Amino acid sequence: MAMTAIKNKVSEHPNQREENLMFEFWFTFTAAYLAYVGYEAHRAIQCSEKGEPVFKPKTAPAPAAPKPAVTAVSAAPPAPAPATTSAPAPTAKKPAAPAKPAEPPPKAAAVKASDEPAKLADELRNPATGELTAAPGNYRFAKKWVKEALVQEKLLDKIYKPNELDDATSLKVKEAIDKLRGMKKYQA
Repeated sequence: MAMTAIKNKVSEHPNQREENLMFEFWFTFTAAYLAYVGYEAHRAIQCSEKGEPVFKPKTAPAPAAPKPAVTAVSAAPPAPAPATTSAPAPTAKKPAAPAKPAEPPPKAAAVKASDEPAKLADELRNPATGELTAAPGNYRFAKKWVKEALVQEKLLDKIYKPNELDDATSLKVKEAIDKLRGMKKYQA
């Protein structure tokens, strides 16, 4: 009996109830947060497996095109001119047809399509070893054989070091990588 009285006195401590509430709150909050993180990770994996973008960029909605104003023509005939004037009677003009949006000529579309390379490879194949690698998005992360192939195909004059890459050189390197991706010799 004495033991139960001691236990009751210990459990009746006023701060114990507050500590239990804080523990329960943080435990619930942490569990909910972990469930959310798990859900988002699962969704991201499913999107990447389907080939869909994981993060969709937020874009502002496109402004609606202004509608052309339509002028109403009254059904009443024009008022007759006074007989004393020798000027001819005014005639009603037909309203102009609504302007149609200008469409580019089909020849321009054909020219643009022919200027673009046929298809850029997502994976590059080393012709010497048969090694497959993802096409580099950045020269700094390209494999050594890709850099050597850029020089061998005379797309670049040398292999650049990371400290030699300025804006102009990076643009030149990016174009060279795209040309290499378009070559059938290096396509997987």
